Amino acid sequence: MSQTTTPWISNSAVTWEQLRRKPEYISYYKSLKNKGLTLKYITQTQSLMMASRHFPTAHKFGLLAPADPNAYAGETHVFWHPDIFEAVVRFHIIDPIAIGRTQKPLQLSKVPGEKIHFLDARGTYHIRILGKGFWFQMQCDDTEHVDENDYIGFDMNHLINLAKKLKTLKEMRGLSDGSIELNSPLHVPARLENHHKTMLAYDIRERGGSILDVIKALKDAKYLSEDPDKYIDFTNAAQNAYRAAKAHINGDYVKMLNK
Repeated sequence: MSQTTTPWISNSAVTWEQLRRKPEYISYYKSLKNKGLTLKYITQTQSLMMASRHFPTAHKFGLLAPADPNAYAGETHVFWHPDIFEAVVRFHIIDPIAIGRTQKPLQLSKVPGEKIHFLDARGTYHIRILGKGFWFQMQCDDTEHVDENDYIGFDMNHLINLAKKLKTLKEMRGLSDGSIELNSPLHVPARLENHHKTMLAYDIRERGGSILDVIKALKDAKYLSEDPDKYIDFTNAAQNAYRAAKAHINGDYVKMLNK
């Protein structure tokens, strides 16, 4: 497992960092002889991942489909299941001819971020939009193709988690029209540094490194430093970081998704 800090720092990306280290998930992914996923390139810049089967075990881990645990979120098709990810919104495609003068639909190409498209075995179309500090997911039940220049509207007749969904729409519009800066930490956890520190300790220990190796790495990354005014037990700090990582990975890691 990589010991470098992930470039994706949203709550959803941090949650993936924990899941991809979970021994049970790694074993599950390795056991899949037929992952049932096909990548199709629609244009030079747009690809579509298609599923030919259902993934009940992946769903138990909170995912729509299995994703490679050796990859960061931005390097693979991680989609959180809408049953656990409260900010997922439903969308529909709007015919440009039907757009009135007072309407302001969102054009998909205007929303910044890396976009991944996924068509599941039930025929539901999912789009993930990923930036350094944000992660959006949306889905549509009645289409098999979405062009990057399509105009989309949102269905708000699903009252569950309405506040989160409205917040998602506001953020997507803000990023689209520039009223929200691209590098804004929209979905970044408050204790991001603590996450980085604990995952670093976990990776070193799981690869056979010693507590001294952990201490050196934490010092090099400036997560630990000498304080002339007080005593710091570096051994205890390194051990606590490793224990905290195991607690997150083996515990309820999906809690961070909806913060």
